[in-house]
Amino acid sequence: MTELPARLTSALADQYRIERHLGEGGMATVYLAQDVKHDRKVALKVLRPELAAVIGAERFLQEIKVTANLQHPHILPLHDSGEADSFLYYVMPYVEGDTLRDKLKRERQLAIEDAIEITRSVASALDYAHRQGVIHRDIKPENVLLHDGQALVADFGIALAVSQASGTRLTETGLSIGTPHYMSPEQAMGDRELDARSDVYSLGAMLYEMLAGDPPYTGTTAQAVVAKVITEKAPPVTAARDTVPPHVTAAIAKALHKMPADRFGTAAAFADALANPAFTVTAVDPPTARPQPWKLAAISSVGVALVAIIAAGWALSRGPVNTGPATYDVGLPDSAPVSLGATIGLAGSPAADFVVYVARRDSTQELWYRSLIDETVRPILGTEGAMRPAVSPAGDEVAFIANGAVRIVPIAGGTARTIAEGLFGSLRWASSTTLLFVGGDGARLRLLDSEGGEIESGPVPYCILAQPLPDGTRLLCGGGGSKNAYIVDPRDSSWANLTPAGDTTGGGLRGAHFRLVDEKYLVYMSVAGDLRATSVDLAAGTVGRSVTMVSGVRRAQGYFGSGQYDITASGTLIYTPGENAEVGWLVKYDGRGVTRLSPEPAAFLRYDITREGRWLAAVVEGVREQELRVYDLATGQRQVWLRDSYIGELLWTPGGERLITWVETDSALVVGSPTETAPPDTLLRGVEFAPMAYWEDDVLIGGGWDVGQTLALDLKTDPPTLDTLLDDASFPMPSPDGKWLAYNSKDLLRLWLSPLPALDRRYQVSVDREDPQWLSPTAFLISDYSGVPTWYLVTVNPSADPPIGEPRPWFSDPRFTGTPGQSYTITPDGGLIYVQGPARQTAAFLRVVPNWVEQMKRAVDGAT
Repeated sequence: MTELPARLTSALADQYRIERHLGEGGMATVYLAQDVKHDRKVALKVLRPELAAVIGAERFLQEIKVTANLQHPHILPLHDSGEADSFLYYVMPYVEGDTLRDKLKRERQLAIEDAIEITRSVASALDYAHRQGVIHRDIKPENVLLHDGQALVADFGIALAVSQASGTRLTETGLSIGTPHYMSPEQAMGDRELDARSDVYSLGAMLYEMLAGDPPYTGTTAQAVVAKVITEKAPPVTAARDTVPPHVTAAIAKALHKMPADRFGTAAAFADALANPAFTVTAVDPPTARPQPWKLAAISSVGVALVAIIAAGWALSRGPVNTGPATYDVGLPDSAPVSLGATIGLAGSPAADFVVYVARRDSTQELWYRSLIDETVRPILGTEGAMRPAVSPAGDEVAFIANGAVRIVPIAGGTARTIAEGLFGSLRWASSTTLLFVGGDGARLRLLDSEGGEIESGPVPYCILAQPLPDGTRLLCGGGGSKNAYIVDPRDSSWANLTPAGDTTGGGLRGAHFRLVDEKYLVYMSVAGDLRATSVDLAAGTVGRSVTMVSGVRRAQGYFGSGQYDITASGTLIYTPGENAEVGWLVKYDGRGVTRLSPEPAAFLRYDITREGRWLAAVVEGVREQELRVYDLATGQRQVWLRDSYIGELLWTPGGERLITWVETDSALVVGSPTETAPPDTLLRGVEFAPMAYWEDDVLIGGGWDVGQTLALDLKTDPPTLDTLLDDASFPMPSPDGKWLAYNSKDLLRLWLSPLPALDRRYQVSVDREDPQWLSPTAFLISDYSGVPTWYLVTVNPSADPPIGEPRPWFSDPRFTGTPGQSYTITPDGGLIYVQGPARQTAAFLRVVPNWVEQMKRAVDGAT
């Protein structure tokens, strides 16, 4: 089941309560909703973002008013239309029953009398609309509903509204109105001045399919169908079904004539012919499939651009097309779907002829190859545990990270070679022979030789998913804790946010997985999980007005916070449609089962609970900033205590009266009571300290990714004193009795245990597992995210040498989402609290949008 987009649900909450996803159409996504005012079920149709971006709300709503006046027994009326939070929508009655397409899927061929009755009903609706000056433009089985034995035509006039509102810009997006199997030749040729005879052709094609089982023209691609529509004469319907009466055969033949002048002038005339056994027609087209000169000239003049337009509309409404410049979907094997939990789950080839994706395989993951021009799909051997694939500029190799090593393997197959070890971070090809790597600590940049070895290395301000800028020195960074786009300069360690023009707050552009395109455009994942684009001025450090290009792109939860998308060098967009994975429920596992803890789903980042279990504090990602919410679990009520661009780890005092956290503003460690109105007190300014746990009643131990050290904060002194206990350490966690310290190495590749206070001794617990959390003084959990997220139990025996046992599986949940550092927490009663994300953790297909970069540029330029 498709998850409902939270932003859409919220935007329409006062008018429509969205209940579930119904399906996808050529122009809109359809939801079942409850009309709040009138207490009735409705079909809520949300225009595709790529259409909405081109059309604009004012023009679309103005044009769609025409359709609201259509009142006919066989026309599904328009209830409402509007704009909500950049979504363009229209509302129609919800009709229980099938579409004609559903019926054809079950029966393939209909009884002759039923097919004629449906056609005559649709013709009646068309004739009425034509007399009002409205042409449907998209008659097809998907748009005919069957209810109580009656046929109802849906989306009447919507195609016209979209076409009129968008003008020529619709063509420029690579989208079109109509479906090749039912398009009249003049519509297929791109003629915008269509009349009633175009709908008559479509209705004739639909009747042909009801009787024959297939449309009059078929083909493996949209291009093949279009070519036949324009150049070939349809075989008589009796070739597939010889029981069709002569007058019906003749009426269909007349409706399907190439020249509009040779068809029925009205839909009513077509309906009359179907009811008249004496109807006959003299053939007009010669009995040869050889195209007429005007047809050859038209095809030559329109060329590839025409086929691209037709194919785009067909791909959106009819399903996958594996060739040609059209939006299409490519299926993936059930045994190897793309993992939606991967931070960077796919990488397209420069020529957009294939994609490499991270496949979820039982308890692990590996890289798979999927062709974008045929049906080839296969595993890439030697990539077990792989993540963050990057296809080489030549398209012949793919680099990836697996088990702390940077590796490269030929696309065609072969032995994977390791070029660097002990590394975990972001990876990008800098040239055909070098790779740019930024370590998991975000503070060291390395240039790696594709044959092995390090060419250059140096410090860099904290940077995630680094992208070199055209000047060859600075880097575009994005993601990480603050989830802003910013530019760093390794030469002087300076950094600055990219700020929306006119914004004086300095907070920067919120989002993740930022991609620079042609030095003037910035594409990124919004906090809400949409793919957006904006203009960027790299010299001034500003961005313009952003435009939503695709809604509902799956956004991976994690410290890198990215979406499952890639833009190839040829301008093709590849992505996985889906829900925002950062929105989930806080749940508790008590050893027996999982129960919901939070009274609402949210984009939870960090959290802590008081020892008696009543108060839950949680940092939640917002659109412009993060907020610290405090939930009263006894009443279900909540309040927002703090808002800041970044809020660090949370730690309740032992009695649960006060809460300690770190905020980015002034780099301050603050403490206060969320149940009081007074603002928190500042303990320290100008420090980076993530409080992890109490070592003693008045001593905190902390650290964090940004810090890379284990620190002790003594609260007994005034002001508190901060001492360094360990270097090269992240996320330290002392045992409840204060005798042991478990911690990760700074690069998160190794996990250690040391006695307190004798930290000079250490014992390696694990490789590539993280986040130690103590269940008791002699046992702690660690987590593994490489496949199905799993927690492992580690026991401690002080009298043994070494004092630690082998980690053993304790609990796993494929719906787990989290961020390193505090992706889960332990309750005083030994329960486990974590974020449980959407049920769907994999996707069975990828969506491909050729020429997307040009569409994006036009949309951004039009918005500015």
